[in-house]
Amino acid sequence: MKTKIVQFIPAMIVFLVVSIRYVGLWCVYSVSVCYGGLIHQMFPYIITPLFLFGLSFLPIAIVLAFVSRTVFQSWLRLATWFVPLSLFIIFITPVTSNSWMPIFFVSREEISWYLGVLFALISLVLILWKWFTSRRLNHSS
Repeated sequence: MKTKIVQFIPAMIVFLVVSIRYVGLWCVYSVSVCYGGLIHQMFPYIITPLFLFGLSFLPIAIVLAFVSRTVFQSWLRLATWFVPLSLFIIFITPVTSNSWMPIFFVSREEISWYLGVLFALISLVLILWKWFTSRRLNHSS
């Protein structure tokens, strides 16, 4: 029971990240104090990139709640280095793509979407690979 609760944590975090954007939009459009305030200014820098990264990972987060503990632990080892690295790359990328630096040809929104999809695909491959190998080992015993 405790392991299933732990396995729901990625889905809860993703739902929280996705909902922050909607709560922020509601605040900006309905409460006059929020427009032009801190929440409104954080959208292009923090909220939208995290939203896109979380949204692309949402299906995998839901799947993780129902996999075995060994598959989840394998995914967790991947996530412990991939997510911080992705967030670092996202936050060093300029907000707009028309930067004076030619090495940055994508915006922060685009890179967060690309890294989120890449993380979801790698996670899906890892989950399926671990699931098939554990299933094959169980049938051969």
